Amino acid sequence: MKGIEKIKMERVEEMKNVRSEIKGYYLFITVFITGAVILVLEILGTRIIAPYYGTTIYVWSSLIGVTLVALASGYFIGGWIADKKPESNILYLIIFFAALFILLIPLITNFVLIKTNFLGPRFGALISSAILFTIPLILLGMIAPYAIKLKTKKLKEVGISAGGLYGIATVGSFVGAILAGFYLIPNIGIKAIIYLIGGLLILVSCVWFVIHRKGLLAVGAISILILFIAIPEPIVSELNTADVEVIYETESPYAKLKVIDEFGVYRYVLLDGATQTQYNLKDKEFMFAYLRLFEKAVKYHSNPKDILNIGLGGGGIDKQLEHYNLNIDNVEIDPKIAEIARNYFDFNGEVIIDDGRHYIRNTNKKYDVVYLDVWSGYSLYPFLFSEEAFREIKNILNEDGILVINSVGYEDGHLSTDDELILSIHKTLKEVFPNVYVKSTRYGFTNFVFYASDSELKLDKQFVSINIPDGGIVLTDDYNPIDSFAVKAIEEWRSSNIERFGNEIIL
Repeated sequence: MKGIEKIKMERVEEMKNVRSEIKGYYLFITVFITGAVILVLEILGTRIIAPYYGTTIYVWSSLIGVTLVALASGYFIGGWIADKKPESNILYLIIFFAALFILLIPLITNFVLIKTNFLGPRFGALISSAILFTIPLILLGMIAPYAIKLKTKKLKEVGISAGGLYGIATVGSFVGAILAGFYLIPNIGIKAIIYLIGGLLILVSCVWFVIHRKGLLAVGAISILILFIAIPEPIVSELNTADVEVIYETESPYAKLKVIDEFGVYRYVLLDGATQTQYNLKDKEFMFAYLRLFEKAVKYHSNPKDILNIGLGGGGIDKQLEHYNLNIDNVEIDPKIAEIARNYFDFNGEVIIDDGRHYIRNTNKKYDVVYLDVWSGYSLYPFLFSEEAFREIKNILNEDGILVINSVGYEDGHLSTDDELILSIHKTLKEVFPNVYVKSTRYGFTNFVFYASDSELKLDKQFVSINIPDGGIVLTDDYNPIDSFAVKAIEEWRSSNIERFGNEIIL
């Protein structure tokens, strides 16, 4: 009898060891998944906020800053609670509540963005990031220190336990970052990704609750997930948008894209909420006046043949130059933009899918005119607006070649400007080209078009010729605060788009 009892006790002990091993493995799986979710959520943040605030350095800084503060708070709170109550069920309840707050994000995003709009593109981005992401990130930050407490049985095991769990969490974060940028965002809507990661966290909790015979908690968690998915998105605007219709919407690796029609006559591309193209459907003409200034460049050149256009939009430059019998290479980083241009704006030109500066550095071709029209939503690409970039463009220009740049800013009413963005682009161009000229399409807030060349150009008197006073800085790859200089212009542009189309369309 004593032998049988001993065998039973050995089997019980063996089962305990097996359960302990399973618990340890599941803890690693949990930390891996939560690490991945943190990075997915952080990267998603830019896409959630971008329709209202763009993807400027302020948006990225706000999200990274909020993430770091929230995680640091979570580490502290998680460690403190773990010392008080080192229980596995509490850990998985924390994960469950993190999932709930993640699932809330799509329901409150529009309200938060609209209410923070008055703060402008810098502090609006910061406060909206804090409201939307602080609580779920604090809860997710609590996981690692709590898991270390549960995993560590002896003081001498603290180092290996902490190192192993933080290592697994970091690998999870790497996987989450790659999944988000390479696969999820380009192929699945933002709301669907939120439900995916929220549902995954609930699943992690539910599996634990089922294993530990907490079936009621598991059923409740699944029910809440279904409820969140079933709740319709709230109406975000009371403005009349009956005359504005979204006819196509997609997520690319670079932006949220919408094609909208206004009054059945005008068609636009919205890239992260910013108008990139305006097209008259009846006349089959692009409406932005600066395109007429772009066309002037081929008239200022003595014998233009080969044209490079960096930044496709709807294909407006191709359309503007279609009667000149030119060879036009369009370089566009986003293949979705190229699809939209072909499907919705009657574009049938050549497109090279590449980063603009990468193409400039690697092409062996020479051009007579290079157009640079590279606003991405409300953001400029600093690496294309630097002295080094302009020198690389100069290297691919033929003799008498012309670089033409589009930007936005303020004319002061006296055919001049004190806009820091315009002054700095002009000053930087002057470091590279002896002859730089500037025209604008109107007075006040307007497009500025720069013409830069080694040769003197004889400009006509059409549109507004702008005198550029001394000022600004030379923009370089090392120091390029172009986002800061563009804040005033961005806010004007952003406000005008929101007023014209309404929050419902922009978001």
